[in-house]
Amino acid sequence: MRDILNIALEAHNHERNHHRRYEVSVERDLLGDWLVTIRFGRVGGGTQERRFGCADADAAQRVVRAHLRRRLSAPRRIGCAYRVLSLGSPSSVLNVWMPEDCRQALGVR
Repeated sequence: MRDILNIALEAHNHERNHHRRYEVSVERDLLGDWLVTIRFGRVGGGTQERRFGCADADAAQRVVRAHLRRRLSAPRRIGCAYRVLSLGSPSSVLNVWMPEDCRQALGVR
């Protein structure tokens, strides 16, 4: 399996001791189904993982977009914004999978 999309985000608020990591990856399995994996947790600590199997790319995009949009509300919820730590995808792929408001808020072109 090869990653189609891989985004890593981090949020740090030293005053509140919030140090969070969030990763989204998308890949195709051997049967051609789409697999969206979300990993999250405290930086330097253990992570939790959620996997979503989708029959088509549209369903997988909806899952990715919903989770990324939720990260945009982080300043209100945890007191700091997420920043992009790494992008493992070309910009042409990001334009399809990442909504415009998320790209702008996270500073991705």
